[in-house]
Formats: sequence, C-alpha cells, structure tokens
Amino acid sequence: MMRPAELLIIENAIECPDFRYYLPLMKKAERNVTNHPDICIETCKALLEGVSKTIILSLEEGVKPEDIKDLDVSPLVKRAGKLLQQDETIIEESFVTRVASVAHFIGVLRNERGDISHGKAVPKLIQSNDKLANAILQVSSGLLIYMLDAFFTKLRDKRARLAQAELEKDQATDLEQVSYADNDDFNSWLDESYPYEGKLTYSFALFSLYYEDYLVRLEEFRDHAEEEDV
Repeated sequence: MMRPAELLIIENAIECPDFRYYLPLMKKAERNVTNHPDICIETCKALLEGVSKTIILSLEEGVKPEDIKDLDVSPLVKRAGKLLQQDETIIEESFVTRVASVAHFIGVLRNERGDISHGKAVPKLIQSNDKLANAILQVSSGLLIYMLDAFFTKLRDKRARLAQAELEKDQATDLEQVSYADNDDFNSWLDESYPYEGKLTYSFALFSLYYEDYLVRLEEFRDHAEEEDV
C-alpha cells in the first residue's frame, strides 16, 4: 500500500537521498497492520510528521530543526502544504486545511491508543483493529504520495531556476570582460564599414544598444584576422 510512495522516494534518491530514511518506516507500517494495528497508526503519524518537517526545512527559508521540533502533526502537515502551494496551485488552500484535519485525527488516535505513546500500561483499555489501521494506512499513503510528488516537482523547479540564475551570472561575468575601449581596431573597422550619421559612432551604438550582436561581430572579426595571419 505504501509502494507508490516508496517508488517516488527511490526515483528521487539521487537528488534527495535523505528521504530514504522513511523507507523502513513505510515497511514497518505495512507489516503491523494486522498484528499490531496501533503501531501501524503510530508509524503513519510519524511518517506524516517526518516528511512534513523535511519539506519545511527544505523550502522555508531560515527555519531550523529546533524551530519546529515541538509542533504536532496537524500544524506540520498544514505548514508543509502551504509551502507546496506557493507559486503554484499544486495543493489548493481548502485541500491543505482538510489534509491537516485528517492528520490531526491520526495524531489523536496515536495519542489515545499508541502502544508506546505516553508510557501506556498494559493491557490497553482501547485497541484499534486491523480495518481501522488499514484505512489509516491507505489515507496516509495517499497523502504522502501527493506531498512527495509535489515536493520533488517543486524542488526540481527550484534547482532549475538556481542553475539558470547561476548560468546567467556566469554569462554576465563573461560579457563584462569585453571592453569597448580595448577593441579600437574592430571599432574603427565597423565605423568605416558602416558610416553612421549621428552623435554616436556605429560601433559605439552597436556596443551600447545591441551588446550581444557586438560580441558576435567582434568574434567574427577576430577569427577572420587570425585566418589572414596564417
């Protein structure tokens, strides 16, 4: 039942290796559906909390682990959902609220019936059955699939934007290395080849208004000069 969520993590393991931590927990939730349903529920809650925290720490600027360590599952899921919603309608506002409500219900069940929560004595007064555990497992799996897919998509887009910005920065640095004053021979050739009536010379107008075209023409000029020298 957790297999689709597991596959998402595996498919993105190279770019997001930390998420592999959740794979054993997913297996644990599945294993305990029948024999230990409350452990299954408890594990589902832990998965929603953990994935939400990882999303928050990855996407929200300036947040540290200690800032969110005491938050319960419901506010964590809601906060993560809002981050996934930013800039795109991957998760609608109303959906985020309802997801947080479901997470709250799972958290309440865990606190009331969890096998190890709050030092519960045995035998427990209330125990969940495998049908409820199975339902919560399916709901949690669906939420995790949706959140993981939205997160990995958003993270890829973010990294693509950063890479593009870095490329543009490098290109701008390269462009800044070309000075108009350092290419008098080329400027003179342009001005002689293309007489320009006006206050600006043709070469300076090209340099100022169409810088990339200036660079292309400069490269062609240098290449032609090298061929003649050979």
